Amino acid sequence: MTDTPSDQNDGPTTEANMWVIRLTEDPDDPATRRAFAAWHGDAPAHAQAWARALRVWQLTGALSPALLALPVAEAPPATRSPTVTPPGRRRHPSPRATRRRRRAALSLAVAACVPGLFVLPDMQIALRADYTAPTGQDRTITLADGSLITLGAKSAIAVHERPQGRDVTLLAGEAFFQVRHDAHRPFTVHAGTLRARDIGTRFDIRMDRAEIRVGVQDGTVGVSTAPNSPETRLGSGDEIRLNRATGTLTQGQVAPDTIGSWTTGTLVVADDTADNVIETLRRYYPGFIVTWGGTLRSRHVGGVYDLHNIPAALRAAILPAGGHVRAIGHRILLATTARTPTDR
Repeated sequence: MTDTPSDQNDGPTTEANMWVIRLTEDPDDPATRRAFAAWHGDAPAHAQAWARALRVWQLTGALSPALLALPVAEAPPATRSPTVTPPGRRRHPSPRATRRRRRAALSLAVAACVPGLFVLPDMQIALRADYTAPTGQDRTITLADGSLITLGAKSAIAVHERPQGRDVTLLAGEAFFQVRHDAHRPFTVHAGTLRARDIGTRFDIRMDRAEIRVGVQDGTVGVSTAPNSPETRLGSGDEIRLNRATGTLTQGQVAPDTIGSWTTGTLVVADDTADNVIETLRRYYPGFIVTWGGTLRSRHVGGVYDLHNIPAALRAAILPAGGHVRAIGHRILLATTARTPTDR
């Protein structure tokens, strides 16, 4: 039986993505090229899916130039694979079939992350933001009153200064605030449903998918989750986390000098989930970080990570948690709990 992705019955798009991965791994293997040509010529939908896959992978920067020049119409009918038995009916799948399934699964993971290309930057955020920072770069903004805001990579804020007060809304990512205190013009930061009121301080706010976090490096901050809710006072080294799904607040303490450490190019993590750390690293990586396996994302990690070397930082973060990192081309990092889905 010819080894083709069509065994998976996952549709032309998945098959095309899998062929990109397979041909990147074995570009000069004659059997692989014949099997690909047979698949490509088997149906117009295959040719269309292949053209779409090439366009998308070109945008990621992970596409081998050789694949663009790959001849796709030279396979004779004899090389086309016959109808195959669905994988579920096989009692003992061969190692090649197992690798094939792993590649198909990986193609789904990569395909799931690639559509983000077409929605970044988020237009809603871009329209609301007064200041943004690009992927991989921090940005410092000086307000009219002399207060400083350092935006983390791929972050955005909206600023509203008025005689009665100064309001900042964190729309995405993370920001470190060094506020010039003015009792007559309070400085308030809004992040989702959380509100942080400055009382003369340096503090950090980060918005992840799962939670919003406020940490105080120096001074005092009042935190609340609703306009009329009681305010929690945070001092130096205090940290509070808001679970965005449940609304639960969790308070703790960390070393004050670790708060906002990312502004120096070094991310210091005392205890956090791998998912949150990976989410931060994604903002600094000019490509895609794909996670494989839910157990990895929930594991707790800690350490000091170089934001100027994201592949090394990712490895350092997840290796102690039993993770593994594999580069796919130049723009995709695959983080897994064990062997990667394409390891032989």
